[in-house]
Amino acid sequence: MTSSHDALYRAICAQPDEDTPRLAFADLIEEDGEYLRAQFIRTQIALSQVPVYDPLWVKVRQYDPDAPLGHCQTDTLPRVPGGYDWHHFEFRRGFPWKVGVLSPDAFLSGGEAIFDAAPIQALSMDTRTRPDFTGLARWPHLARVHRLEVPIGWLKATGATQLVDSPFATNLTELMFEVDGITADGLTALAGSSLFERLRVLDLWSNSMPSALLVDALAAAREPVALSRLSLSNNRLGHDDAAHLFALPVMRAIQHLDLSDNPLKVEGVTALAESGIVRQLRVLNLSKTHPGVPGVKALTAASGLTGLRMLDLSANRLGPVAVKLLAACGDLPGLCVLNLAYNPVGDLGAATLAVSPSLSGLLELDLRGAGIHNVGAIALAESPYLDNLLRLDLRPIERRSFSHKARAALTKRFGDRVCL
Repeated sequence: MTSSHDALYRAICAQPDEDTPRLAFADLIEEDGEYLRAQFIRTQIALSQVPVYDPLWVKVRQYDPDAPLGHCQTDTLPRVPGGYDWHHFEFRRGFPWKVGVLSPDAFLSGGEAIFDAAPIQALSMDTRTRPDFTGLARWPHLARVHRLEVPIGWLKATGATQLVDSPFATNLTELMFEVDGITADGLTALAGSSLFERLRVLDLWSNSMPSALLVDALAAAREPVALSRLSLSNNRLGHDDAAHLFALPVMRAIQHLDLSDNPLKVEGVTALAESGIVRQLRVLNLSKTHPGVPGVKALTAASGLTGLRMLDLSANRLGPVAVKLLAACGDLPGLCVLNLAYNPVGDLGAATLAVSPSLSGLLELDLRGAGIHNVGAIALAESPYLDNLLRLDLRPIERRSFSHKARAALTKRFGDRVCL
């Protein structure tokens, strides 16, 4: 890099929350002919300023699906000091912000060098080593970290207490625990802490603790909390624990809720619908929860869905009857993204969606593997209500193609906004 490049890059690393040096860097490299990288930086900065259901996000999912995580920019990853690697990486706002930690020694012995290599604000602990939470809690540079990911390591109550009491954990706003990343007593200690009150994002994926203990642990959370995004994907959460979960005070401010891959079934989704928390939801992921027609009916009959902007009901074995309930729901005028992929929607379901004025605000409709054939495709192409669609995904599971007439109708109506 030239001295100008180097100075700007150092400014980005020194001020990772600022966008101005990032945009200046984009302008500089564009002058040098790196148009694609410059555009990537600008796109990610723009994405960071809008929700995932915004038209910009929809367009990126259609035309540049690698952009959100930065997989298209791996050749720009800088060299990192020993103890770190890019096995776990993620770009935000145009530059790598997450790095993998191979060993606790990486940050215990002068690990500040990583922050000179890139504007790092997230650490992902490697699954091959148990993190030293005592050392991490005493690490002054923890103050630079916004997100901590622990895919393995058994954060117990003692370690959780050390972490939440750390004077350097003041900027932690996102936590992720996966598989056996945290124990029930560790989560209880975390939930009852002042750190938890500051959290905006909590991801609990595929945890090994019983779902009843997970819910009980979250019950320890004090009010008020800042938590707005909660993921409980694949935690074997059944309907027996669902009503308890949805009644917890911690759920009252959630706007982005991921319950995917849990056996909620009819009773669990009905409990969600009747709990009242759907009123504040903007994003709801119920993929692989198997609500059945009664669960969908309870959801669409619940008052207060007018704020919902993104709904994922993929892979739930939902057919035309469930689709009809969605299409007839008058509380979904603001819905921007609807995912019905891998459901037996069929041509009848597609035709029902096509004539629904309630879904006229849709920007994205995902019907991958939904059994849509020529009749359903033509119905979608002739819909009087889908003018706002920026992305329509009709890719099939099986090897087949639409007829020339159906393809022509879809292309004429949606152009490159349709995936076939």
